[in-house]
Amino acid sequence: MCESADSLEYSNLTEDNVEEVVAFMAQHFYPREPVSTGLHMTYEDNKEWIHGSVREWVRSGVSVVARDPTNGHLAGTILATILTRDQSNTYQQALMSPKTKVKTLHTVLSVLEAAVDFFARYKQVDRILELAMLTVPEKYGGRGIGRKLVQESERRGVALGCQLATAQATAVPSQRLLQRLGYEVLYTLDYTTFQIAGDRVFDMDRMLGTPSAKVMARLLADDNNKLQENQL
Repeated sequence: MCESADSLEYSNLTEDNVEEVVAFMAQHFYPREPVSTGLHMTYEDNKEWIHGSVREWVRSGVSVVARDPTNGHLAGTILATILTRDQSNTYQQALMSPKTKVKTLHTVLSVLEAAVDFFARYKQVDRILELAMLTVPEKYGGRGIGRKLVQESERRGVALGCQLATAQATAVPSQRLLQRLGYEVLYTLDYTTFQIAGDRVFDMDRMLGTPSAKVMARLLADDNNKLQENQL
């Protein structure tokens, strides 16, 4: 068992990792992710879209896997992509799903993704690192692995020209982690009042103590500066 985040091996997510990462998320991500639990989603509900999405995250070049060198097991993953002015959303395809729960999930994610128009708000930004899913198993918790995964993805994003990083943080642990890393909250979606077609969609008893989702972001060029909007 690793003793710290720095003792792990970090590498880019590859096509060879897809099935392993999908199984890893089924075991460690969905059971602890409030939007999925609050919608009573199972892995079977997510199975329809997740394989294709993981392959998209492979192509992004900013998704990272952490592996325990003592046993070769995955100790964490961060799935991420790069948004551009020509491709500024990632969830539209799943909105066509015939499954109500899948459409509901991606409606929520699309609302979050569209809540802040970063390209209008920050005119100097042309490429955005979007952190989509961060997973660290409970047995590897408390070692700073989540922080290291975010930093590894950010490093790759900067190398590929990203000037800003953002995340739709749907759970309290990820919100706290990103705040510690200097991310600012730019939008909050209240789970208790969120509705689709006039109906509330979340079972708050299944939200794992998370009352809201937050859109968070920070500039990558200077870690000491907060986000600065262009003067219009």
